[in-house]
Amino acid sequence: MDNQQAAFDLKAWKKQKLEAIRSYHSQLIKDLGISPSDFNMKKAFRDKKGVEVVGIFDTEFLREKGFYFELITSDLDPADPERKVYRVPMNPSYKDEYEVNAKLSYNVPLEELRVVNPSTVAIGKLASITNLEKFKEESSPSVKKVVPLEDLPYSEMTIRDYITIHTGRLVSLKPWLNELVKSFK
Repeated sequence: MDNQQAAFDLKAWKKQKLEAIRSYHSQLIKDLGISPSDFNMKKAFRDKKGVEVVGIFDTEFLREKGFYFELITSDLDPADPERKVYRVPMNPSYKDEYEVNAKLSYNVPLEELRVVNPSTVAIGKLASITNLEKFKEESSPSVKKVVPLEDLPYSEMTIRDYITIHTGRLVSLKPWLNELVKSFK
């Protein structure tokens, strides 16, 4: 096998692995409302300071809805049994915040990135595609109407919002979220 054939085989193998990862996360990609090209795989490594980082390219920082990825091993297999997905938010200031590496990507510490919770994304999708007043009228006519739902991305969810959603305790600072949760009690 010559070098050109080997390079083609490697490229085809990488494409196949990426398609498998995107297929595994297809519902999440759909729920996020992103293009499959906004979802990729990344291998974590240690920078010069020993910090675990991933290389993020210029274009990946500029995706309107953020850039999403799953961590992989050297064999391009999922690195985490839980198959966590990480989000890189849109960041036009990335050049000022991160160090460029030899591959011309920017070293972003893994600890700075948010892990995406697919359940929360699905809940957010339901809330954002549903007319809240109509939904509330159909589900419980005795419940007071609520101000129309703000449409916020998952990345804007706070710990208080998470607690409200998962425990039913009305501690969110978003009145619409507290009212939504209260309507299901």
